[in-house]
Amino acid sequence: MKTKISILLVLFIFSMVAISCSDDDDVEKQHGELNVKVTDAPSDDANIQGTFVTISEVKIDGQVVEGFTAQTIEISAYQNGNTKLLVNETLEAESYNSVSLVLDYENDAEGNSPGCYVLTDDDNKHALEAASSSTTEVTFNKPFQVEANGMTDLVIDFDLRKAIVRNEDGGDSEYKFVTSAELTNSLRIVQEDECGAINGEINNHTEAEGELVIYAYKKGSFDAETETQGQGNSQVMFANAETSAKVATDGSYKLSFLEEGEYEVHVASYEEDANGQIAFTGMVQASSSISGLLLNNVSVEANSQVNLNIDLSILADL
Repeated sequence: MKTKISILLVLFIFSMVAISCSDDDDVEKQHGELNVKVTDAPSDDANIQGTFVTISEVKIDGQVVEGFTAQTIEISAYQNGNTKLLVNETLEAESYNSVSLVLDYENDAEGNSPGCYVLTDDDNKHALEAASSSTTEVTFNKPFQVEANGMTDLVIDFDLRKAIVRNEDGGDSEYKFVTSAELTNSLRIVQEDECGAINGEINNHTEAEGELVIYAYKKGSFDAETETQGQGNSQVMFANAETSAKVATDGSYKLSFLEEGEYEVHVASYEEDANGQIAFTGMVQASSSISGLLLNNVSVEANSQVNLNIDLSILADL
């Protein structure tokens, strides 16, 4: 009799443990959705018709996203707040720390060569590649949380102005990616619901010669002497800008996906040189045409837009 009771007691305890483990599993298996999107800040080269990149893998905390198939994206088509959905993935609801993209220089999504390239106005493809490898993995260290039954939207900003430069080395291609370290710095990742935007118009834009580009910097970080000179191995100008935007023919502009914080805005002038490349001609003295707003003290809040109309003066001395 005692033996039978002992067996029943063991079975009861085992069943309770199993139920408890099952409950724990249910908690552990709560999930949420992660969307990873891409956007672009424009190139400053007038000869470029489009820029294409092939992403062969996406990784979350170093783990390959299963089911992701290679995508070749005309990244230059997604500017001024427009995005392209790259990944929609269901993940366990927990904290994550990084997103990685693997760029395939050799083959596009259909197996054709090259995988990453610039398309110029004469419809020629100019391969973008690295000297030592057919692929490059770019990792963004960005802590983020996937909430149970929630949705997290991350946006990766390809700043083509920083990422691609003219090839002065005499190679087969007229363009090339910057160095690996500079490439990582030319891309940034933000959480969409933590961002706002600055937009508006240049009231007297027709008085300016050539093209105008607007740059957003974290407040206090702009140094004209440094930023208007080429920096690093690839001689990238305005290397520390958070983002930039070309002023449209109607005078409008939009600086998108700025994380909440304090910013300053600067305007530069460019003209096309004999080679068809847009060349920097100088900074433009500018001021806000909206009472109470200063170009060197623009507060951006999440999920909001700051309307900042600008009056131009003259080219500033550098």
